[in-house]
Parts: sequence; C-alpha cells; structure tokens
Amino acid sequence: MSVNRRSFLSGVLVSSAVVVTGCGTSTDTSTSTSPSKGEAKQAPTPRPIPTPTPTPTPTPTPTPTPTAAWPSFEAALHQKASAGLFSGAIRVEQNGKVLLDNAFGMADRARSLPNTPATKFCVASMGKMFTAVAIGQLVSAGTIAFGDTVGRHLPGFPPAIADHVTVAQLLTHTSGMGDALQPGPTPPPETLQAQLALIAKTPLSFAPGSSSAYSNSGFIVLGAIVESAAGTAYPTYVHDHIFSPAGMSDTDVRVYRPVDVPGMAHGYELDDASGHPVSGHPVSGHPVSGHPVSGHPVSGPPPGPGPGQNPIPAGASFRDNATDMQIGNPSGGAISTTADMARFARALTGHQLLSPAMTVTLTTGKVPVQRPGDQGQDSYAYGFDDVRLNGTRIIGHNGGTPGYEGQLDIYPDRGVTVVILTNQDRALVPAIQQTETMMTTNL
Repeated sequence: MSVNRRSFLSGVLVSSAVVVTGCGTSTDTSTSTSPSKGEAKQAPTPRPIPTPTPTPTPTPTPTPTPTAAWPSFEAALHQKASAGLFSGAIRVEQNGKVLLDNAFGMADRARSLPNTPATKFCVASMGKMFTAVAIGQLVSAGTIAFGDTVGRHLPGFPPAIADHVTVAQLLTHTSGMGDALQPGPTPPPETLQAQLALIAKTPLSFAPGSSSAYSNSGFIVLGAIVESAAGTAYPTYVHDHIFSPAGMSDTDVRVYRPVDVPGMAHGYELDDASGHPVSGHPVSGHPVSGHPVSGHPVSGPPPGPGPGQNPIPAGASFRDNATDMQIGNPSGGAISTTADMARFARALTGHQLLSPAMTVTLTTGKVPVQRPGDQGQDSYAYGFDDVRLNGTRIIGHNGGTPGYEGQLDIYPDRGVTVVILTNQDRALVPAIQQTETMMTTNL
C-alpha cells in the first residue's frame, strides 16, 4: 500500500531575484469586540509572557515502529543523491532517541561542499508554525483572543478587514486574504510595515469565514499582531519566546541571501532547456513571474503536478539561486536545520512553549481540507496541518520555495518526529512519501 501525496502548503516566490517565503472554530473561548471604521482600539497593555512549566509528556502507547527500516531508507536516499534526485538532510527521532541523522548531496555544487546534518536550509512555510505558537502564547497571556478582529490590534486596514477578519480566520486561511506580495514593476517590500500597507490595499477574495484559500498575507498580518500585542519586533519575539527556549540556536527570521549565510545550502531551482523555471509545482493559485510557487489553495486542486510527481524533464538543469534575496517574514522563510526543527517539535510536544491545553487548541484540525488524490483525513488547524493517514495521526507543516522544500511530520501517538529539509526542487515528496508509508502501513 502506498501513501498518497499530501500537497504543499508553503511559500511564495516573488521574483527571480527576490523571494518572499511563507503553506474554524477555536477550542479557546476568548473573544473580543471589534472596533468600527477600521480604527485600531488601544491594544491591551502587554503583560509578561508566562513561561509554561514543562510537564512530563506521557510516553505514547507502545506501537511497533519500523526502526529496522531506517537504514534501508537511508541507503535509498544515498542512491537517489548519487543519481541527482535528492539533496538535503533528514532527522528522525523517537521519544528523544535519534534513529536517523544524515545529509545527502551538495550544499554548494560549484565548490563541492556537501550537505551535513548541521547545514542550514530555508524552511519556507514551515515558519507558519512559529507564528501560530507566538499567537497561542499571547492568547494565554491575555493580550490577544482568537476572536479579536484585525482592527483591534492594527490601524490602517479598511472596514471589510478591520471589522470582520479575525485572528482565528487568519490562522485557518479562511480570512479571504491571499498572497498580496507578488512581483510588479518594483521589488516587493522587505519590511513588515511596507508589506502590511500593500496587503491593506488588496481586496478580500471572499467574505471572511465563508470559504478557505491558502494565504501567506494572513500570516504576515498575524506577525504584525504579535508585534502590536507583545511590544517587540516579530523576529525578536520568536527568538526570545520560541527559538531560545527550544534551544534552536541555528534558526533565524530575517532578510538574507543564502550565499551570505555561513553554513547554508544553496538552493537549486529546476530550469528547462530554455532557462525558464520548470512548472509543475503546486502553487498558491497562480504562477508568479513564471516561477512555480510552492503552496496552493486549501480548497481546490493544484494547477499542475507536484514536486517529485514527474521525472525531471529532458534537457532541464538546476540553477543555483543562492544569490536571490529571501525575505523572511511571519508567513515563512526562516533559516533552520533539521536538528533545530526536531528541537521545535520536542519543545512543542513537551509543552515547553505552550500549555497542554493550548497545544491541543493549535494542533487540532479546524477546517477540512480536500486534497486531490489524497485518501487521508486532512484538516488545517491553527498554523498546523492535522492529518489521519491510514489511521495514524500526523501534525506539522511543510514548505517550499524554488530551490528549497521541507516538511516536519510529528506522530504524536507514537513519539516519532521526521524532519526532511532539501535544497533541490522535486526532492522532498518522494522521500516524505516513503517515510509516511513506513510509519502508517504494515504495522
């Protein structure tokens, strides 16, 4: 039995030289009254963010885990890397024990520098989980409620957004916002405030709460709400309240060129024989400047085959795009490693970042997701994917932008975490399919 592909929910390529990367009903009962006329009410005075007291995580009920299968999986990745079909790193843990920690392919092909377990990658929309956790922390602190409207915390939005779009809708891609940061005659803005100004001018595509469509813009707005409620810059907040407590010393959110980041893998974007980016990635509803965009609407089929679904076309080649600017932001684009993403998973499931109740609130599916060709029961939670595949639950998120693809799969009932980060188009999906097959079938 094979595992059907779970489609990307991920980042946005905005030009060949500049990248902006980013892919229900709350169980929390907090609510608030929205302002009128798009004016921001005085935000609640920021209170110290309570640090959840780590509580012992019960060891999941023992379930057979294919430990013996990981060496053969590792050998298969070496073969794929030798054939030019895989480049990246993988880390697998079970209840804190490392089952697999290795890297494959080249971080810099021109200089023959290999990927290592410590290599840094762009994690694209996997960063949405960081923003969701930040919101959960601030809800726990009482400075945000899931029912708050955008206008309660941020000025400058028209009434259609300020008075009607809620935090919960932003978290579940049901706000009506889309991906405003698309290329135009000028480069996309690099600052959060400039991004917000652009988003505020973009009409909603549907009435808030009436439908769902994957939205990087929505998570950028959430990042601004974090800044308003916490009284500090988004990168500083996630560093101090998520990365530092989790021990994620190699993770950062900022504007950067991969070539300038020590220890970071170059991204290799697939171009056709004419030098144009190869289509076939699922996209956020549209191609951007001819480039594929990883991520697609939560509802509706992707417009083309996904990464790894078709062989690499004849005559195609990989372009090193490490000199392209990556605009890390609250919708994605962070720099990280497989070890750091595994640390994030441990801190999340061990309740170092959130209380047990809030962890459940964030990771429990809210909006059903219909994936083409997917027989699993899929839903989107607050910044997390919540999947039942062959009776096995998986939470996490994936991400992708040309040259980089990644996924975090947490199997909470089995104590297993799988992190795969890649620096080559069409490398992720075949690998993650195989891990999900191993974890959810023939048990």
